[in-house]
Amino acid sequence: MSFQELSSRERGTKDSIIAFDKIKVEICIFVFDIMFANGEQLLHVPLRQRRKYLKDLFGDGKVGYFEYAAEMTVESDDACADNEATLARMNSFLDDALHSSCEGIMVKSLDIDAGYTPSKRTDAWLKVKRDYVEGLSDSLDLVPIGAWYGNGRKAGWYSPFLMACYNPDTEEFQSVCRVMSGFSDSFYIEMEEFFSGDKIFNKKPHYYRTAEVADMWFSPEVVWEIRGADFTVSPVHHAAIGSVHPSRGISVRFPRFIRCLSDRKPEECSTSADIADMFRSQTRRMDVNVEHEL
Repeated sequence: MSFQELSSRERGTKDSIIAFDKIKVEICIFVFDIMFANGEQLLHVPLRQRRKYLKDLFGDGKVGYFEYAAEMTVESDDACADNEATLARMNSFLDDALHSSCEGIMVKSLDIDAGYTPSKRTDAWLKVKRDYVEGLSDSLDLVPIGAWYGNGRKAGWYSPFLMACYNPDTEEFQSVCRVMSGFSDSFYIEMEEFFSGDKIFNKKPHYYRTAEVADMWFSPEVVWEIRGADFTVSPVHHAAIGSVHPSRGISVRFPRFIRCLSDRKPEECSTSADIADMFRSQTRRMDVNVEHEL
């Protein structure tokens, strides 16, 4: 299921509820950890014990409604870099995750330094993503054409940015994705100063093709290198629309900023044809003929 399809699911708020028969997009809850239960805080309990607690509490789950995230365990006796059997199991597990359209896998310590530490990066938890291992065959050179106002820690900055490719035949900038990963705080500050004044349009230009509604629209000024996991079709982003699907464009899953390309002009960025070719050549195949009601 694409994020665009999931985001179309009816959902309520604290002040309203949604009738069951109004929910058209079915979901399944996948649980992988537990931090608090029955009045007991479990943050400092090792992961192996938290796993057991979770399954003792919820039992076998219910397929299609409430399931446990797939997992594999490597015991200390097998956890060495030259153990070919362990490496084969781990590679197979990663391959299964990627072919299921997951972003990647998390590698976690079970017993040593194995507590749950919210909002903090630690060597006891390592993220392995597709683009860390193989990635897109090439990165994309995209132009920021708009942005939203940041929230929380990013309040006062632009985040995320709306990125676009260029179609030289129609002379349009066509949106590819939002990106909010890979930026430093100093870069956010620099971009907040850079995109100001006459670099901000009063409204979306007619040559910007997207279904996104950004808080502000930028003039095409710079080119950024963007790398992601793989490509997907999108009803929101209009890159190469009509090339691989009659009514949808192409988007990038899990994009992140790599660097600025100061030697490139906006019209020299990746084209819609480039993106369509990369979509067709990617390892993960999609059935683009499957229609979803959005």
